[in-house]
Amino acid sequence: MAYSYFIGKRKESRLKKLWSVLLVPLAFLIKWLMSLNPAFTEKYYSRGLYPFIMQPYSKLTGLIPVSIAELLILSAVIYILVKIIYLIASRRTDKKSRFLSFLVNIIMVASILFFAQSIVWGINYERLSFADSANISVRDSSVEELEALCIKLIENTNMLRQQVSEDQNGVMKVEGGFKSLVERAQLGYNEASKIYPFLNGEYGKPKPVLLSRLMSHTNIIGIFTGLTGEANVDTDITDMELPSTIMHEKAHQHGFANEDEANFIAYITCMYHPHADFKYSGSVLALQHSMNALYSVNQDKYFELMNLFGDGYLRDLNKQHEYWKQFQGPAKEVAEKINDTYLKMNGIKDGTKSYGRMVDLLLAEFREKGEI
Repeated sequence: MAYSYFIGKRKESRLKKLWSVLLVPLAFLIKWLMSLNPAFTEKYYSRGLYPFIMQPYSKLTGLIPVSIAELLILSAVIYILVKIIYLIASRRTDKKSRFLSFLVNIIMVASILFFAQSIVWGINYERLSFADSANISVRDSSVEELEALCIKLIENTNMLRQQVSEDQNGVMKVEGGFKSLVERAQLGYNEASKIYPFLNGEYGKPKPVLLSRLMSHTNIIGIFTGLTGEANVDTDITDMELPSTIMHEKAHQHGFANEDEANFIAYITCMYHPHADFKYSGSVLALQHSMNALYSVNQDKYFELMNLFGDGYLRDLNKQHEYWKQFQGPAKEVAEKINDTYLKMNGIKDGTKSYGRMVDLLLAEFREKGEI
């Protein structure tokens, strides 16, 4: 009798917890409502409530030098694995019931976390576009304009490459490493905010991912976690990529959720930065996106322009290629699929393809400056 009573109570408890799943559609409903008026979302959430909460919160979590999000994820993975092994090895007769309860708990926690992430940060997907906020006129561009952009970026990249430090192999090296970059990163945002005032504000400093090498297998080099306010960066990548990656994650921290916009913000904050290592990394980021776009429309011109690459940049490019060819495998494919699905769930119809739209912003900016 007592056993049946507890089984009944356990089932009742599971049903109550499953109600938490409704938080997922509720999150989508709130985001949809906010998407109906991007100007309202921009003013009262992205430039109002969000920075009011996130700036002090990210500084508070920033007092801990390691990534809280990473520690929580690792702890959760270990707990789940240990729990599953225990349930399998257990000789209890109610293993099925306990496993169902465990599964319901995971669903409940995941639903709560998804809702919290959506409300704390995800609403930023519904704000005004960066182009609208910055009064940048984005339009369709000709292949000739794209070629001109690539040539200009090659010239800038070659020039900036001469100003950075090298290691014994002639490859770009950041003096002071990741710690130095983190200490100096805010300078780029301070300067850029003089032109784009909505980029102002200071947040917690980016943090290194302890398992960066493992993270590289997913082909994801940075991730912002709204629940902890942390900009997390893969520090195992090449020094050429580090500064722009830091600025990209800081863009997310500033409330710019779309990947194409975060890339463009990384570029402009690097270019406004007073130090050459940031400028060079930002120019490389823009150049590689633009060259990829050119390859998709004119491969002959793509290979022709590659002949303009300076020796220093070619050495860095070769180092980058050698690094990333180590990580081709199923982990990368799975991570890309998850990332693509996440972006589409947040209204980015092209998924990971939205990264390429950064080029439209680059073309618009260079066009307004009369450089193409």
